[in-house]
Amino acid sequence: MNVRELILKLREFDGDLMVVVDGYEGGVNELKQVLPEEIVLNVHEEYGYFGKHELVEWRDRGEKVEVVYLPRS
Repeated sequence: MNVRELILKLREFDGDLMVVVDGYEGGVNELKQVLPEEIVLNVHEEYGYFGKHELVEWRDRGEKVEVVYLPRS
């Protein structure tokens, strides 16, 4: 999903609604920040607990792209 798609989706809802993201092991947390970030694509190809991509600060090799990051905390 890109920023344009996210904005269009969010416009479907009441602007006063809280935004939440998944908690680490369960539950949900209120979204507190929207940040620009740089990631490396396709770092974690194997099935498991990791997301498919990784923040640049944790990975120095691979295809890097700019993204909008919705952190958990």
